[in-house]
Amino acid sequence: MSFIGSYLPFAKTKAEREHAGDPRLSIPERYVGREQYLGLFSEAAMQAVRDRFLVPEDLASVMERGAEEWEQATK
Repeated sequence: MSFIGSYLPFAKTKAEREHAGDPRLSIPERYVGREQYLGLFSEAAMQAVRDRFLVPEDLASVMERGAEEWEQATK
């Protein structure tokens, strides 16, 4: 997926995305469940701390955002 593709509107159904030629998958389509998503989200956030792109003090708010993203995606 290109950088620009991440900013295009995201169709709600897989059929609509396939019809439009959009290869992106929704969060629930990419992950087995909430625990897998948040686990990988947590690993990525910790890597950002190690790489000094994120300060440790912001880690909790980033994790909250990950949980909110999952809840919004699975409504």
